[in-house]
Amino acid sequence: MAHVVRFFMGPEDESGFLRDLAPLDLELYPRIVPPDWEARPVDGGLAGTLEDPGYYLGIPAAGPITVDKIKRGPNRGMLTILEVFSPVIFFERSLLESNGEVLRSGQLWAELQVSGDVQRRVQKAPVVEQVFKKISDLVTRHARRSQPTGYFLLPHACRLFKEGIELRETGRKGGLIRPYNDKR
Repeated sequence: MAHVVRFFMGPEDESGFLRDLAPLDLELYPRIVPPDWEARPVDGGLAGTLEDPGYYLGIPAAGPITVDKIKRGPNRGMLTILEVFSPVIFFERSLLESNGEVLRSGQLWAELQVSGDVQRRVQKAPVVEQVFKKISDLVTRHARRSQPTGYFLLPHACRLFKEGIELRETGRKGGLIRPYNDKR
């Protein structure tokens, strides 16, 4: 079963979030991994250098990252991370759209309890669940709740909202989100 934490992070929130992740000794992997990829440690130095909308946060203390080679399509020869078998947490960034008038939601996603056939069930190391709990606590610690519910709004995202930037769910028809008890 997947565990998900949905949020809105402004650029300042994201740099603070990456800085707070440094003590956890995580590694950064893109969605599509080049064969010669060197895993980068997750710390405050990554702020401003991330270009893709989504990354995997690998937990090397929990075991090796399992990859599979892509055999067809435009990414042929590249590697993809098998997220069910690997100790990773998916980090979808909360990004401003190109016109700067809309901030889209982001999320943290991890497959912690794999369901299905009991004999083939893959059990994640307990450290993966502990790290996911610590990361979700980092997001929720300073966040406000949203209206409608389901999202956490970090301080810079709330300031952007007050400056007139819309907060919208990710997706083509993303719904409008606002801080809880905001009269606007």
